[in-house]
Amino acid sequence: MKYSKLIVLTLFMGLISCEHHKKTTTKVNYDDFKTLNANFKLTSKAVANGVLLDAYKCEKKVNDVENSIPLSWENVPDGTKSLAVVMYHYPKKDDKTEINSYLLLWDIDPSVTQIPYKMAAKGTWFMGGNKDGTAISYTSPCSRGKGEHVYTIALYALSETPAALPKKHSLNVDYNVLMDGLGTVNIIDRTTLTFIDSN
Repeated sequence: MKYSKLIVLTLFMGLISCEHHKKTTTKVNYDDFKTLNANFKLTSKAVANGVLLDAYKCEKKVNDVENSIPLSWENVPDGTKSLAVVMYHYPKKDDKTEINSYLLLWDIDPSVTQIPYKMAAKGTWFMGGNKDGTAISYTSPCSRGKGEHVYTIALYALSETPAALPKKHSLNVDYNVLMDGLGTVNIIDRTTLTFIDSN
């Protein structure tokens, strides 16, 4: 009888532990955010006429790390104290309950105006996990399914760096963690670059 009670108690504590560590999904979504400053723009040499160039698709992995997409921007709004970058894609069309992220950056100084090719993990800012959460890295688009696949890169101008985010590269920062963190500070403006990867 003692052993039965012990087993039941152990299982019960295990369930509590699982519930405690259960990951919640963020309800923060800024897709409907309209850029306030029209001259706040994000561009990339890897994108031409709204299409990702072949040279930047399916980057080779070295120790699970891939070369990052080149980015540049201009006219950061006055009052911006920090920038953040998020690249994402909805794998199921017209379904925003599932989302894949390919680039997660935060604590970028507002004086920065570009991130050169291959340099996303080598600046003074911080990077989160790749698409699969296996490495601190960018994930390049490598769509296998037929048709067009739409990707969005969003640049956020923030009133401050979210205190909820770590001051270091972290695999613990995924899309949900970063977006929830951005939701704790004032978003001064948001601009996006949308492109297509097609097969």
